[in-house]
Amino acid sequence: MRIGIDAHALGTRAGGNETYVRQLLRAIHTVAPETDLVALVNPNAGKRHVVCREFPIIPLAVRSSWVRVPILLPMAAIRQRLDILHVQYTAPPYCPCPYVVALHDVVWKRFPETLMPVERYRLQLLTPGTLRRARRVFCLTNAIKQEVAEIYRVSPEKIDVVSPAVDPMYRPISDESALTAVRERYRLPQDYILCISTLQPRKNVVRLAQAVARLSEHGLPHRLVLTGRRTFYGPIAEELEKRGLADQIIFTGYLDDADLPALICGAAAFAYVSIYEGFGFPVVEALASGVPVLISTAAALVEVAGDAALKCDPYDVEAMESGLVRLLTDSALRRHCAEAGPQRARRFTFEDMGRAALEGYRKALA
Repeated sequence: MRIGIDAHALGTRAGGNETYVRQLLRAIHTVAPETDLVALVNPNAGKRHVVCREFPIIPLAVRSSWVRVPILLPMAAIRQRLDILHVQYTAPPYCPCPYVVALHDVVWKRFPETLMPVERYRLQLLTPGTLRRARRVFCLTNAIKQEVAEIYRVSPEKIDVVSPAVDPMYRPISDESALTAVRERYRLPQDYILCISTLQPRKNVVRLAQAVARLSEHGLPHRLVLTGRRTFYGPIAEELEKRGLADQIIFTGYLDDADLPALICGAAAFAYVSIYEGFGFPVVEALASGVPVLISTAAALVEVAGDAALKCDPYDVEAMESGLVRLLTDSALRRHCAEAGPQRARRFTFEDMGRAALEGYRKALA
């Protein structure tokens, strides 16, 4: 079985999409290093990623989805003599071999206003045909599996849940010098609440900032630190400025992965209160680090975190405020989070991810 994986997200700082394909390659190599697999990457992207050294790298000529998907992927399938192709979200209208598609969410159906118009149009146009022709569909959670089955009338028997793994580098860090070094590098205060997220409307940053700003009324000096790619930064920044919240937030921009473990462990709490998610990679990473976590009641986040995180209504600023106060002041709750978080995160392993993916590929060819 020769597998081609569309790994164009590598090197693009695409948040969960990039993390997923990186973890998938690593997971397959972990459980079956003899797998005949090629990674189809953007020009000059793959060589910078250690995980890709385990597999042949096939650079595609251009990055544009409008060219890569309908033209370059079928050409690569023919030239590489692929038995099966793994794509993310959309597949070529004509594919010379069977394919599976990884669908991380259906945000263009649930919250279309949170996507750029061109991207929204592309997904709305191409997803129905992609799902109809796919041999298998990979979803990251049961919550998204249910949505895909209901919205697109895909048989649940055709959908595999291939949950991502959590990288072992995310673990509790007690080395104060490492925590201090990261704080100094990014000029962070001693007391901060962290949110790792691309700055998109559905990430609910404005309401989170409002909740953090109210902490001073409880005698808590914590500030909000936002880390991630600034996708919709302009409109969000304007809203924060209008509400007088801009000075309460520290934007670090996109950080290298090497700095993230200490950044997470140095936080007094981690907040991820998205209106909608397909998995929530930063949540699992924070749980693995033993940091108290506040999440929204989005179905996928609740499924991933279980009882290891505190939950709140993503539209209720007062509920966020109350949750943060509890996480910062309730010592028993903080101890629970420190123990339950790493235990919950251990459910997401490279072995399970790799086995689930390979089983899905085998089903697709059966």
